[in-house]
Amino acid sequence: MMTSPRQRFLAYVRQPALSRPIVSPFLPSPDVITATLASLHLPITADDVANEIALSQHLGYEPMFMTECSGLIFPWQIDESRSSGTSAIRVITTANGEWVRSSPRADIPWSDESGCPVHTPGDHEMLVSVCEQVGDREGEIREYFRTWRHRVGENGVIVLGHPHPAWLGYQISPSNIFFHWNDYREEYIRSMDALLHASLFVMAIAVQEGIDFMSDSSYGLEMTSPSLFAAMDLPYIRAFSDWTRKHDSLFWYHNCGFTSTLIKDGTFNTLGAHVIETIAPPPEGDNDLAESRRAIDRSICTKGNLNLQILRGGSPDQIAGEVQKIGNAVRGFPHIYSTADAVLPGTPPDNFIAFVRAARIAVDAHEARPPEPTFVV
Repeated sequence: MMTSPRQRFLAYVRQPALSRPIVSPFLPSPDVITATLASLHLPITADDVANEIALSQHLGYEPMFMTECSGLIFPWQIDESRSSGTSAIRVITTANGEWVRSSPRADIPWSDESGCPVHTPGDHEMLVSVCEQVGDREGEIREYFRTWRHRVGENGVIVLGHPHPAWLGYQISPSNIFFHWNDYREEYIRSMDALLHASLFVMAIAVQEGIDFMSDSSYGLEMTSPSLFAAMDLPYIRAFSDWTRKHDSLFWYHNCGFTSTLIKDGTFNTLGAHVIETIAPPPEGDNDLAESRRAIDRSICTKGNLNLQILRGGSPDQIAGEVQKIGNAVRGFPHIYSTADAVLPGTPPDNFIAFVRAARIAVDAHEARPPEPTFVV
């Protein structure tokens, strides 16, 4: 009998018709988790993973956690002798010499300001060199995943972080992506291919060490076009999903942008994904959940899609109403009740609790409804 959150999650993705639907908010900010624990008068530890496990057990949801991927391939180290109090010189030693980047000392999200190192055709050569030596770090990578599996245990599922070949694993800035794709196409493709192979090496270790989902992600049509998506993203997503299926694992695709067109034209049905998130609604995306869910193959589990602004700024009653709408939209289809992206910092505990409780009610209603009939014309 399946009892653990991990077993319930995996069973639902593999055989949704035979399993109870899942509630799994997407990567709640640690401050939301600790604030919610405090509001419920539950213990708080210094371990973010342990905190979410404790909260998920109290509220009754199946958590998911996400590991690194690009950081395992690109092990940047700060050279303090060349750094200052606000900026850091980071280096990787390669067979072609030292690759150097200058970036803010504090970690900031991937952006044009985060100090991405790929600027010139020569940087593409350095990136390829780093990817080619990933095998030297097998022991360290294996221990990393083994530690993650030990921390989470059977209390949730673990998703490998997104490799992002089209973004060169976060080594190129958003503004440089399309410049390099247009002006240095050959070098860019060679870099993407090198990152693909390095990522597959990491994936092989991840599968062996019990990581539950391999993954990838990409821009929606707010930043790319259908033809560019087909050229830059689709071949690599399919390569990852083909590899994952051949190794009897599960593939998770994340896109929190404008995806309605790619869903309706059938593109998303060709990704090879077992799970597709987040089917984002406005303003994060452009999806009508009911319409998009019906365009996605029934063999694929969707995940999402509560608006993050409503979750953070709405009332508990409003949130419950929105969750009910999600339930109505996905009636008869495999769907994991979740959010339109990572739960934002500052989301009130009462709102987070209201989402989970409303989602559990929706799950009961989801189970009680017979699937919609499929008519053959």
